[in-house]
Amino acid sequence: MSLVRYIYLFLLVTCVVGCDNPSDKIARAARLVGERPDSAYAILRDVDYNDLDDDSLKARYILTKGLADIRLSRSLVTDTLLDKAAAYYISAGDTTDWVITSQLLSGYDFMKGDAEAARQRLDDMIPVISNRELLWDIYLNVLEVSINSGDYANAGDYADWLLRNTDLPEQTLTFATAKSAAQYMLGNSTSALAVLDSIIATGIPGRVRPEISQEFHLEYAGILDGAGKSSKAIAVIDSLIDNGANIDNVERRLSLALFHANSGDTDKAMTLLDSINIDGTQPVFEIYASTAMLKAALQYKMSGRFPSELMHKVSKNIHRSYRFARFDLQTAMESVMELNDDNYELKLQRQRLRMLVTGISLLLVISGMAVYIIMSRRKRNLIESEERAETLERMLKDYEKDGTGSSNSDKLKAALLHRLGIFKAFAGTPTQQSRDALKKISTVGNVGAPIESLVDWPEFYTMIDDLYDGFHSKLIKKYPGTFNDKEQQIIVLLKAGFSTKEIGVLTEQSSATIYTRKSVIRKKLGTPENGDFIAQLEERNATG
Repeated sequence: MSLVRYIYLFLLVTCVVGCDNPSDKIARAARLVGERPDSAYAILRDVDYNDLDDDSLKARYILTKGLADIRLSRSLVTDTLLDKAAAYYISAGDTTDWVITSQLLSGYDFMKGDAEAARQRLDDMIPVISNRELLWDIYLNVLEVSINSGDYANAGDYADWLLRNTDLPEQTLTFATAKSAAQYMLGNSTSALAVLDSIIATGIPGRVRPEISQEFHLEYAGILDGAGKSSKAIAVIDSLIDNGANIDNVERRLSLALFHANSGDTDKAMTLLDSINIDGTQPVFEIYASTAMLKAALQYKMSGRFPSELMHKVSKNIHRSYRFARFDLQTAMESVMELNDDNYELKLQRQRLRMLVTGISLLLVISGMAVYIIMSRRKRNLIESEERAETLERMLKDYEKDGTGSSNSDKLKAALLHRLGIFKAFAGTPTQQSRDALKKISTVGNVGAPIESLVDWPEFYTMIDDLYDGFHSKLIKKYPGTFNDKEQQIIVLLKAGFSTKEIGVLTEQSSATIYTRKSVIRKKLGTPENGDFIAQLEERNATG
């Protein structure tokens, strides 16, 4: 494997370790958000929304972040971001993700206190959704929003739709209870009881798990009591107890005490309330306050005196709870600020680490390129040296085979071999082939020639003039100052019939440099590309 491949492999490993891909993080978080929202949230903390340059990635980040936040009971991302995600998904035709994002946006509206906007957003989606499963999710969501916001008129309609579109016993009980509760909260106790009585008549409560049936009957008892039928409500509870239902908890005892109080059995109601440790119910404010108020009302009815000491204790505990809540809120805000500071510092550290990794990677790339260039040059020089050795060996063999030859070119090459200071051509060449060639060529005349100059160019120009009718002298006279030394050398060697490789050896240049200089000579003479400028010079010399 070459050095460059090693560098690329190192950079790939470095990128995998230190340069996490935001799209991979978002995809991983999206897979985890359903079952492990805490893990998804932790992954998304390492993703900077502002660094994302793809709209689909931005939308997926917003959607996944929103789902993680809502499932961890955290504040949702800003409505502006949710709007962007919803707009992207509707434009991309992704109905499923558009519905999910819009539901998150509705939840954000509700958390801001705008319950009507939250409900209306979901309600507006119903006519445009044809997918039954998505439509079911929307109705579930809008029912919850309506009940929690006190919009019981719409809640009854949504519960009725869900009730009509299910055949599962558990769901039937759930939605029937929701519809009945909505009717009851609107003051229509008769209609509320009629809904539940019709469900009981079908026998559905007997076909579900005992705990579900128990919850249904407890809700039924509550509505009976609210409708003025407290004795019947007590009978429902007694029936549950007779059938083995375990309803002995604070909330159930409080409800049963209320039923007995409304039925006129004050003693039974007070006995149930006395069995409740009212101080132990403080963490659940609603139960604590309801227990205290009911107990105070019963004591007033029994003694004609309002229990001021109980009310004083309750108000004092409420005040203390309020102060604790304020303290917890302040502590939470300070924790959020500290967390934001930690997140900011962590972000800075990640940026510094990213810059460090980038700097090291850049340094490695530059170093690798430098090493690669140096090694490439050394390899190129070695190849050129070997080519020069082969060229000189070939020239020597031609000389040994043909003697002086008959053409001017052969005579010139033979004479040049006698006069060459060839040692310089091999002084920096470490190959055994070059050393052998050096030994052979060093025996051919003029052994004591200086190695500083491979060719005695003034003498060589004289030889050119003698053999080719003053070619070099005419060139200098006709084109004074036009050609530099290297260009003159190339021209006269081409005239003498030397090949490009042989010219490279004699002028100590690479073949690529020779080709480049040929192009420069053509431009100076106005010779077409790949044109024969030697023939052009001979023609001009003949006419000039």
